[in-house]
Amino acid sequence: MKHNEVNTSRPQDYFPDRREVLRELSLAASIGALVTHEVLWPSKWTVASERRSSPGDWGTVKGRVVWDESAKLPERRQVDFVKLKIQGEDLRFFTSQGPVYYEDWVIDPQTRAVQHVFIWLRSNSTERTPPPLPVHPSLKDVTGPDIIMDQEPLGYRPHAVALRVGQTLVVKNSSPIFHSLVWNSENNGQGNRAMPRDTEVRFEKVKFERTPILFSCAPHPWERAWVRIYDHPYFALTGPDGRFEIKLAPAGKARICVWQETLGFRGGKEGRFGQPIVIEAGATLDLGDLKIKPVS
Repeated sequence: MKHNEVNTSRPQDYFPDRREVLRELSLAASIGALVTHEVLWPSKWTVASERRSSPGDWGTVKGRVVWDESAKLPERRQVDFVKLKIQGEDLRFFTSQGPVYYEDWVIDPQTRAVQHVFIWLRSNSTERTPPPLPVHPSLKDVTGPDIIMDQEPLGYRPHAVALRVGQTLVVKNSSPIFHSLVWNSENNGQGNRAMPRDTEVRFEKVKFERTPILFSCAPHPWERAWVRIYDHPYFALTGPDGRFEIKLAPAGKARICVWQETLGFRGGKEGRFGQPIVIEAGATLDLGDLKIKPVS
């Protein structure tokens, strides 16, 4: 090998002279590739570019919704079937698994975790109709089985449903007693449908709704369920542990909205625009505990 040739197969044997180092430093600075004290040699430029955030990068947002410890837990209210004059086969059905409770708040008394809370992302805008969020290629198509909601002794199950435009929701009555389905929506119709045993109401390829849809049962007024329909895939519902996770969200500035059926929006009226967040590409943004309590 000649004196001025470089053995690139063994970079550890390459010790450039002072003038060559200065030339490399000057080149690196001119292209913005000087990071702290390390020079990014030409072979590293592509790798560094791939690691930077760009509109095509994605991250994860997670957290937990809990009842604020400064506020007293709401009372858990049992349904009084005597007062409601529920008798006969209806009474046997509803009491077959024990007491039934109203579900306006479902909170773990030990951890204060709040269940049935809707969480979603929106672009970093306070416009009533914000610009759409970029959607990860793997989430562009709406796939998956129909979402089933059924009548059980404790009420509609699930009690809360989050869907994406194009999915199908099926409300069934597999119970031995008569029910009805009452709903009113802007884009998915309205009605008061009788639901004898083994019947169903299908909402084929649901359409976007700006506000939640309340489902109720006329003969059994304590039975209620909530449905929200989104025009993007970046939403979640809290489970019994109050936790949520939204994956493959677009990196950059966004807003996160929190809504619960009794509370409404976390943050009150301004909460409808969400809380500003910054999602980092290739990373998880853990928001920790999002505390909620009744509005004074």
